[in-house]
Amino acid sequence: MNGTFNLAIGERKTIKSSLFGTSQDMMYCGMSSESTFSIGLLFSKGYQGHALNFYFPRKSSYIILDKRKYYIVDVKPESITLQLSE
Repeated sequence: MNGTFNLAIGERKTIKSSLFGTSQDMMYCGMSSESTFSIGLLFSKGYQGHALNFYFPRKSSYIILDKRKYYIVDVKPESITLQLSE
C-alpha cells in the first residue's frame, strides 16, 4: 500500500509544513478504552505551539485531519497504522 505509515505512542509525523517555520504534526496518543483511540494534532512555530486531542471509535474505517483522509489499517494499544488516501 502506498502512503502507509505506522505510529507508536508518542511518535510524531509531520503532515504539513511551510517556509515560514510553521508545522502541523500528528501524534498517536494511545487508546483511552478498548473501543476508543486518540490522535493529537500539534501546531507549532518556533518555540510556541498548541495541540488538539481527538478521540475516535476503534471501529472507524477512516479519520479526517486537516482536510486529509487517512484510512485506518490497524489499531493496537501501542501503535496505529494509517494510509493516506490518494
